[in-house]
Amino acid sequence: MLLELSNLAAGYGTKTVIRDVSFALEPGQILALLGHNGAGKTTSLRAIMGLIEARGGKISFAGGPLGRMTVADRVARGLRLLPEGRGIFATLTVAENLEIVGARNAAESGPTFGIADVLRLFPALAERMGLRAGSLSGGQQQMLAMALALLGSPRCLLLDEPSIGLAPNLVERLFGQLAEVCRAREVGAVLVEQNVAAALAVADRVVIMNNGQIVFDATPEEARKADIWSYF
Repeated sequence: MLLELSNLAAGYGTKTVIRDVSFALEPGQILALLGHNGAGKTTSLRAIMGLIEARGGKISFAGGPLGRMTVADRVARGLRLLPEGRGIFATLTVAENLEIVGARNAAESGPTFGIADVLRLFPALAERMGLRAGSLSGGQQQMLAMALALLGSPRCLLLDEPSIGLAPNLVERLFGQLAEVCRAREVGAVLVEQNVAAALAVADRVVIMNNGQIVFDATPEEARKADIWSYF
């Protein structure tokens, strides 16, 4: 098992936002984490990444507990977060974005993805290396954010609303590239999405959250047959 959450609880200040959250992800799988705004999806990703401290339960990754491990150590072990809002360096060029993150991850042994690899995956970026990242279209910025997340040796991608602001054809292309990477390189992904149809098209597993707890966990086929729309 690549990533496993057991009865995870987390929150902010005095408020516990998620409780008893449990799910598992195998290498190469895409798990769609769905639910309405405020259901606890982003909080779950932040707890996995170590941006907020777990208040209960356990997170295991690559065969060992994460415990109080720092964000930097989680990144070194292969966890990557692509936050909502993309998290690129908008004032720097595409090349500078890739070089900075590539240099940061250069110490990783046997990198799976170098700059040349991500440019082959996202050829539109190769044509715009000298442009400021903030001047790119929304789709191109999301490609850059995905490329930055892949540099080095990622083992699990945590993707927070990657389709926001993108045209349907770009969402289909981006998610297709995500699925290609995950299957070919055995990279796991937790995909938080409001675009339910797009998420179901690429997911191997569907988990739905409501009011901070998991209320549905099944295959995409079972999700399509079930009455899941009341959760959105």
